[in-house]
Amino acid sequence: MTAPFKPMRSLRAPPAVAEPRHLRIAIFRKVVDNRQVTRQKLAGGDAGCGSIRPRPGPKVDFRQIRYTLAVARERSFTKAAIRLNISQSAVSEQVRLLEDEIGFPLFRRTSRGIEVTERGRTFLYEAERVVGDVMSLSDTARRLRGAPSDTLTIGMGSGMAQIFMPRLFSNLRTILPGVRLEVLTAPTKSIFNDLHDERLDAGVAIESDSDRVPAGLVFDRLTEVEMVLIAHPRHPLARGRKPVDVGKLVGEPIIMSELTVGYGQVVLSLFTDLGIRPDVLAVADNIETMKAIVQSGSGIAIVPRACADNEVALGALRTLPIVPKRTVALSLFRRRQPLARRKEGYLAALRDALKD
Repeated sequence: MTAPFKPMRSLRAPPAVAEPRHLRIAIFRKVVDNRQVTRQKLAGGDAGCGSIRPRPGPKVDFRQIRYTLAVARERSFTKAAIRLNISQSAVSEQVRLLEDEIGFPLFRRTSRGIEVTERGRTFLYEAERVVGDVMSLSDTARRLRGAPSDTLTIGMGSGMAQIFMPRLFSNLRTILPGVRLEVLTAPTKSIFNDLHDERLDAGVAIESDSDRVPAGLVFDRLTEVEMVLIAHPRHPLARGRKPVDVGKLVGEPIIMSELTVGYGQVVLSLFTDLGIRPDVLAVADNIETMKAIVQSGSGIAIVPRACADNEVALGALRTLPIVPKRTVALSLFRRRQPLARRKEGYLAALRDALKD
């Protein structure tokens, strides 16, 4: 007869007296916490004692931002590397590291080259703003050291840089010591609007009819300039040397500036005063574009003489006087409301430097 089965005696010690309920709960919670910590460590996270801390945010390096912004501007890794004066592989590596940190791609390759992704566009917009803030820290440091670091922001009408910048920058440190000058080129109407909205401290523009200037702006006349016709050197009009009658330009395709204010208003009045309408081929908001169109041989334009001096010297354009003769006044515009005393001094110095 087979002996009855007897279970093997456990090698472990007999169980101790059961722990109190609150102690068992505490042990259970500790085990759960330990398991959660282990899982997070395996995932690359971090944890504190008794609680789970969220994974830290991306550590973005300033160099990575600079390189990535260069790629976005150039739309090319190769061109960005040339601009930064480093190897293309270094640019690619820093962009890749940044994308790894933030968790999404910033660029995508297409048949046309590099394009910024939708999320990349938002990220880089904010990144560019942050870079600007970081770069401005040097100005803040100068101010905290007691060094002057004022900024004077002026608007400059299209085509006026050739007239006024040599006067100003030939001795800028003496005229405006310790001042950083910000020069923004814009159409006349934009300068008036930016002055009115207090985005500019002053603006150089063509004097216009009072009803076309926003209320609250005043001006000081700086100089007067002669308006001339510009044409491609092989244009039939460029063969002559006599002044060109505006009345005979009615059939010529002409490139104009903004028609309601500034140069455009002046040129349009040359025709309307004679009871004729010009054949407007194109309207551009800046003289550089107008000159480029004329250089292509597609039309003519009427601009201040000084605006075309460089192109005439290079043989890219010809200038011819016009009949009736027309000059325009260029003035320094500002708000009637006084600025801080120091900025008032800067504006006075600026006016004296630019004035004939």
